[in-house]
Amino acid sequence: MESFHSDEAEDQHQQLSLINERKQRRMISNRESARRSRMRKQKHLDELWSQVVWLRNENHQLIDKLNHVSESHDKVVQENVQLKEEATELRQMLSDLQITTPFPPNTSFRDVLDDLPCNTAYLRAESSSNNQSTITTSMDLLG
Repeated sequence: MESFHSDEAEDQHQQLSLINERKQRRMISNRESARRSRMRKQKHLDELWSQVVWLRNENHQLIDKLNHVSESHDKVVQENVQLKEEATELRQMLSDLQITTPFPPNTSFRDVLDDLPCNTAYLRAESSSNNQSTITTSMDLLG
């Protein structure tokens, strides 16, 4: 009977030893899994920080572009206002000229210009920079 008890005790000891060994392996496996998880988490965090840096840089570049476009827009708007003012002034000048012109009413300025003789030789001479001895005044044309 003693041998039966000792066999039974040995079986219990082996079972406890096996259970403890499994617990030990599971604990080691869990530690390794936790270490890999921390490494993945750190890698992901590093990638996120890298993305933050890239996005901040991109954001600064876009802000710079937006400021440049905004400045260009402001200049164009200002130039547009000036051009509208000039167009208004020119229309007024043209209107004033038509009021004081001896030509019949409802005659366009273009019709008046079409009826005037045009000496293209004079115009060519004015635009030519090579030949200084060509006609240079309207008096030379009339002479």
